[in-house]
Amino acid sequence: MERFAEQTVFIRDVETASQLMRRYYCTVKETMRAMAGYLPAMKMWPAKKMLARHIWFDAMHADLLRSRTLDLRYPRVDVDNQSDIYLIRFLRQLPTASSDEQFLVHVYLVIKPMLLVALKEYLAETDPLDDAPSHAYLKRIVTELDEQLQEAGQVIQQIPVDSAAIAKYRQEYEQLIGGCGGVHGPDRDNGFAVPAKRYELPMEGGRDASWEPAVMQVPPRDPQNVLEQRLWIAIDHANEVWASETAAALIWEYEDMPWNLYFNAARWTYDEMRHAMMGEQRLKELGFEMGVDVPMVPDHWRAFRERGVLSLLLLVHGLEQKGPLHKSKLKQELFKVNDITGAQDCDYDWADESNHISFGLAWIKAVVPDWDKERIMEKTQQIVTEWVGWIRHKHASGEHGYEKFMERIEAKTKSYADSEKRIQADPTHLAKQRGL
Repeated sequence: MERFAEQTVFIRDVETASQLMRRYYCTVKETMRAMAGYLPAMKMWPAKKMLARHIWFDAMHADLLRSRTLDLRYPRVDVDNQSDIYLIRFLRQLPTASSDEQFLVHVYLVIKPMLLVALKEYLAETDPLDDAPSHAYLKRIVTELDEQLQEAGQVIQQIPVDSAAIAKYRQEYEQLIGGCGGVHGPDRDNGFAVPAKRYELPMEGGRDASWEPAVMQVPPRDPQNVLEQRLWIAIDHANEVWASETAAALIWEYEDMPWNLYFNAARWTYDEMRHAMMGEQRLKELGFEMGVDVPMVPDHWRAFRERGVLSLLLLVHGLEQKGPLHKSKLKQELFKVNDITGAQDCDYDWADESNHISFGLAWIKAVVPDWDKERIMEKTQQIVTEWVGWIRHKHASGEHGYEKFMERIEAKTKSYADSEKRIQADPTHLAKQRGL
């Protein structure tokens, strides 16, 4: 920065600006991918919900940074060439954190605060006219990143870990990130011994320690009254956590895929978590405690995870193809019983799933490019049929593990009179959705 005639002049050439912007993009993108990799393992429910939303916001931030990098470097298009290889290599170890607490400290007390400081420094040291697009993008990112840190601070305060342990996690990680060149660079080797085997996704999604163990979320019988009908829908919505975990798993499992796939999967991750939160709200309104009165269980992962992430992708894609019609019928049913908020949930869920169908198809084509349309349809239907069979077997064999939940549900709905409000339709579209 130089001064001429008492006026501040900002000197930063395009090449330097583009290198910094690419470094920021790399930091946000790889942290987002690591967050997606850890999300399925995360057990703390408040943190899991927060993580899904921040993955989506980080994807939008990375998209802005990527766009600006390409603007500055045009016609060069090497924004994804891994020039910051040491930083990338280190950030890809983030999900190996030993606990939810350690992971949250690394992300929200080290990486994101360092990024926030770096972006503010960039804004203070670059010409607001020459580099106006960067200013527009970074101001938005800075505002939303600050909001993320405030939200995370409230979550971390609830962690039953002493301040000395948190300080230790933080100090160690700050040194390691700094050894890579920090957020500004230049990129360098911090001497971290990278494990020969990359982080592997868990075999099933983590669930909050306060929740009761469960086998499956699908009730072993149809609802018998309007309250149960609404409850069955809320249970189904709440358990869409598995779909959020599946979309996040795609972001982590498949490295160096086209950016647009990650961008859409990040949105998909948060959409599915929003649906789970819709179910959480409805359960509270109906007087049921999530994970205690009703099950919260990663049953889809339990059934198919051992076959690989592709199987989960095929399953969620197959189920979501029926989603728009299914949710539109649920919307109508809930309107009939004056459950306006529940109907609205299904209306927005319906809109989301229309997009998810295209997201899922794009991912399948990218993961198995040699599959034609017929093969995709065949494999998708096959795994949906297997899922229906898995549910039927658990119900028929009595292995559903629903006994304690049905006792609590029936105790709370015992006095409910629905003779004049019984839905004049099939018992539930939830059963038809699964082919039951």
